[in-house]
Parts: sequence; structure tokens; C-alpha cells
Amino acid sequence: MSGGAGADDQMILAPAGKRPSLPLVRAAPLADIVAVVASIGLILTYVGFWSAPLTGYGARSADFLRNFYYPAYLLALVLVCMRPGRALKGMVRSPLLIALLLLTAATYFWSIMPDLTARRIPALVFTTLAGVALASRWSWKSLTEIVAGTLAVLAVMSLLLGALLPDMGRMQEIFPGAWRGLWLEKNGLGHVMVQTTIFLLAAGIMVPERRTLWFGLAAVSMALVILSTSKTALLVLLLSLGAMGFVAVVKSGPLRAVVATWLAVVVVIGVGLLIATETDLVLELLGKDATLTGRTEIWSGIMEQMSDHPWRGFGYGAVWDDPGFTGPKAWIGHQAHFLPANAHSGWLEIYIALGLGGVILFALWLVQIWAQSLWAAYASPGGWLALPMMISYTITMMSESIAMNWHELRWVIVVAVALKLALGDEPAAPNQAAPRPLSRR
Repeated sequence: MSGGAGADDQMILAPAGKRPSLPLVRAAPLADIVAVVASIGLILTYVGFWSAPLTGYGARSADFLRNFYYPAYLLALVLVCMRPGRALKGMVRSPLLIALLLLTAATYFWSIMPDLTARRIPALVFTTLAGVALASRWSWKSLTEIVAGTLAVLAVMSLLLGALLPDMGRMQEIFPGAWRGLWLEKNGLGHVMVQTTIFLLAAGIMVPERRTLWFGLAAVSMALVILSTSKTALLVLLLSLGAMGFVAVVKSGPLRAVVATWLAVVVVIGVGLLIATETDLVLELLGKDATLTGRTEIWSGIMEQMSDHPWRGFGYGAVWDDPGFTGPKAWIGHQAHFLPANAHSGWLEIYIALGLGGVILFALWLVQIWAQSLWAAYASPGGWLALPMMISYTITMMSESIAMNWHELRWVIVVAVALKLALGDEPAAPNQAAPRPLSRR
């Protein structure tokens, strides 16, 4: 896997003797400008911060919001067309992802709501294409800085909104006083700020000439995780920071890498034993009850509904919008004593939609990404981003339905990371002069 800078990195490198400029600001070829604008547009669209004010913070229907994603479909196509060969190469190297998408499309034929499944399959495909586009167009450094810069702006806006307009920036009901920033509720802010922190810290490490800027903004996003009072987001952030610490140690020398690897194995086994033997203590630390705030009752209902046909789900995106009184949602709600909006588990969300085959395919794909992320921790600059992102995604999807979600930034990012791990950085052309080193004042 190549760890060198791709050709696109040169647009953010300042000539020798001049102060380094911020990425995306310096004059660049028109194609690079279009690519940057398209990438920022994709991130801003799929992060979904704009849905809260447009729906009056949940007071109005959100059905019309899907119309706002059509421009993002076009932006993804534009980016893919800029590097079609790279995009195709990345997909060819991701057969498990292709198999997952094909299985998702096949569920139309047995979906309990085929009209919804038919509408949401293209939405998933184009959301996935956004990740493919970002991975095929940018190097690790450029991808990290573009996402970091875009999300950092939202972090600063959330901080200002919570501080200056608390009626909007902080929750008034259910969790009064908890910061939500630009999002509908505190958990939305918390989880986005975890991603923001990972990208900002990775950008500061990969691009040392802008380290002060990125690390300073990371302090803002970390503060927002705390202000959101989301204990799950805080736990995920701490684990992600631990993953970055692990990458720092293994990259510092062969002996330290061996010691850190063994320590990591011991810690993972120890945490597993702690969860298994002291479950009540762990739940108390997370602020959860024995049902994980009603989640286990939902999970039990899903398992019961799937017991008659474990290999075939009810159709992608079909279960939770079924208005019928005899469908799986109604029976799950009867068992849970309330009507859930989702499975509250990425694994069970895939299970009830695609069946056991989908769970197996997704698990194999996740194992592949994890293996590549661990290798990148030792051998590629991408390890600074890939490993903490996989920690964040894997832990979060255990209790949140974030796996294979259409119109969701976390799915875009995990696809981008997966394909970037498969592709590596694009080597510079042999006849292209290497960029001169940045000046140091």
C-alpha cells in the first residue's frame, strides 16, 4: 500500500519561501476547485445538520427533506467521473461491498413494502457512491483535511449557537440544557463531534504545518462532546483517542510496536472479561439500565420476528415505516411496549432487512476493513484516520442503527475509508516534479 502523497496533495502545498496557505484557499486548477466544492457539498449534505431547522426541530414532517439529496447524487457522479479508473479499481477491490449492495437490491422482490425499498435502494447506492468518489479522488492527507475543515466549521457554529442562542443550541425538553448545536438532539451533536475530533487530530498529525490550527479546533469538538452530555459519544471518543495513541506507539519504532501490540491484545481481552463479568457496573457507568433504555426488548422482538425465516429479511428500509397492524414493526412494538423508529443496533438492522446472509456479508467486509486498518496503523499514514474511525463505527453500531444507512455521513465515511485502504494513495506521475518542501519560518 503506497503511503506517498498523491498528485492532488500538491494543490495544498505552498511553494518554498512562502507561508503555507490553508487548504482549499490557494489558487488551483479549475478541476481541483470543482472537486473541492463537490466534496464539501457531499459532506455538508450527508452530515444532515440542516434538517433540524428545516423541520422546526422536529415540529414538521421530514418527508420533503429527501429532495435535498438529489444535488448530492450529482456531485458524487461528478467526482467519480474525474477519476473513473480509480473508482472502478476501488470497487473491484471491494467485492464484499458489491455483494452487499446486490443483496440489498434483491430484497425488493420479497419486501413487505416494495415501493419504499425501491426508493431507498438508489438512495443507498448514491450514498455509497459518495464514499467511493471521495476515496478515488483524494489522497489520505487531502481527504482528511477536507472533511476536517468542513466539520470544524459546523463545530464552531454549534459552539456559537449553544453559547449565544441557547433556546436553539441547547435542548429544552427531555434533556434540558444538554447542548445539541445544529442538530435535533444531543446524541446527534455528540456523535458528529466524535467524527470531527478524529478527523481534526488526524489532519494535525498528517499535516504538521497546520497542526496548531487543527489541534485547536479539535479542542472545540471535544468540548462539544462533553457539553452534549452523551455518555455513549464520550466513551466512543475515549476509545478512538486510545486507538490514535496505539497508532502513535506502533509508528515510533519496531520494539515499541511489538510491545504495544501485545498490550492492546491484553487490554481488549480484559475489557471483554469486564463487560462479561461486571455488566451492571459497565451499564451504570454508561448511564443505562439493564434493558439499555428499552433496546433489549426491541432486540428480543426482532429475533422473534426473524425466527421463521432467518435467511430472508423483510426488505431494505421497509420495516420501520410499515403502518400495518400485523407487520413486524407492530409485533416488535407490542413486545417492547412502544413503537420503535429503528432497531437500535446496526447488526439487527441488517438482519431484519437483509436476513442472515446480509449479516454474514457485512461481518466479512468489516473484518476485511479492520485487518486493513490494523495494517495501515503500522505501514500507512492512513492508519491515523482508519483505525480510530473503525473503533468509532464498530462500537456505535452495536447500539445504534448506523450500518448501511442511506443519506448518512457515517456510511459515506466508512465506505471512503474502506476503499481508500484498498486503493492506497495514487503515486505521482514519474515525469512530475516532486513538490518542494514547505518553508519553516
